[in-house]
Amino acid sequence: MKKQKTKFVLAEATLDEVNKQLKINMFVIVMIALILLLNIANFMQDYSLFYGAFVVVMIFFLFIIIKSRQILNMRKQVLIDDV
Repeated sequence: MKKQKTKFVLAEATLDEVNKQLKINMFVIVMIALILLLNIANFMQDYSLFYGAFVVVMIFFLFIIIKSRQILNMRKQVLIDDV
C-alpha cells in the first residue's frame, strides 16, 4: 500500500513546516520577479499586447504570493509566541 502524502495545512503546521514553506515561497517570488523583469524588457522592446498582458498577470501573481508570505509570517510569529 502506498503511504498518502499529507498536504500542508497552515492551521496544523509546526514551526519547521512553516519555515520550509517560507523558503519555498521566497524561491517562487524570486523566480516570478525574474520572469517579470524579462517580460518587461520584452514588452519595452516589442510593445506587444501579449507581453503587456503577461506583465499584468505576473504582477498579480507576485501580489498574491507576497500576501501568502505575510500570512505565513503571521503564523510563524504565533508559533514562536506560543513556545
